Amino acid sequence: MGAAIKSEARRRVIITGDDFGLAPAVNAAIIRAHREGILTCASLMVNAPAWQEAVELAQAWPELCVGLHLTLIQGRGVLSHRHIPHLVDDQGNFRRDPVAAGLMYYFSRRARQEIRDELEAQMEKMLAAGLHPQFLNGHLNIHLHPAIWPLVKQSAEKYAIPAVRLAWENLGATLSLNPRRPIYKTGHALIFACLSAQAAKNLGGLRTNRHLFGLLNDGWLDESYLLGVLPQLQHGVTEIYFHPAVQPGPEAKYWPRHYRPQAELAALTSPKVAQRLAELKIDLISFRDL
Repeated sequence: MGAAIKSEARRRVIITGDDFGLAPAVNAAIIRAHREGILTCASLMVNAPAWQEAVELAQAWPELCVGLHLTLIQGRGVLSHRHIPHLVDDQGNFRRDPVAAGLMYYFSRRARQEIRDELEAQMEKMLAAGLHPQFLNGHLNIHLHPAIWPLVKQSAEKYAIPAVRLAWENLGATLSLNPRRPIYKTGHALIFACLSAQAAKNLGGLRTNRHLFGLLNDGWLDESYLLGVLPQLQHGVTEIYFHPAVQPGPEAKYWPRHYRPQAELAALTSPKVAQRLAELKIDLISFRDL
């Protein structure tokens, strides 16, 4: 108990790069941010165009903590349309509209059965590639959807995945640093606070972050923003997640127009950011350390 209290009294931060495997430019940015900067974790999309390259890079850099980025929106399924007709079109693509997909997943029992199969297929594909996920999250944080979370928890238990992301973000801190899109940010903060609170009631043995940044200011975590966030980190574990890329490329079609992936890479490799972490005595950790 004493060790747990001491751990919670410290400020610890996990730095994650999402969409690992989406494109070579994303893969290169994540590895550069890990090798030259502060990035400690990467969320792998196992059916994205450059996923095999991402696996090879992860194996070449074993200190990088890699998790499964469950994809059920804006991507391709591992299973074919024949196996999951309620999830993908005849080309194997998931729906692009998260609201429409979320409603269908909630109300369709057959869709939920197919989600269970697809989730396990994505897990098995990652394992077959030689990587055991150290944590689990979802593209657009779909893993916290009330109809999907129980399936995620069951899968995590089955495959001995120790950790998962919860999306608690400090709305006031984010708006003070970047007041853009206040209505969007307020709505998302409330929605994901409720979803995270519900998921937290049924974590079982899963470990998770206590706080988070990256949800409300997604794609816009530049150096200035990150330097403003660090002094505001609270005690316990905070995850900050990014979408970096070394250059604009075809992967941009999957991201909103406001995303600044190169600015995020610059923030992750900034000497000023690394120095500020040291000055504030914030421990840089990964999901393996939870």
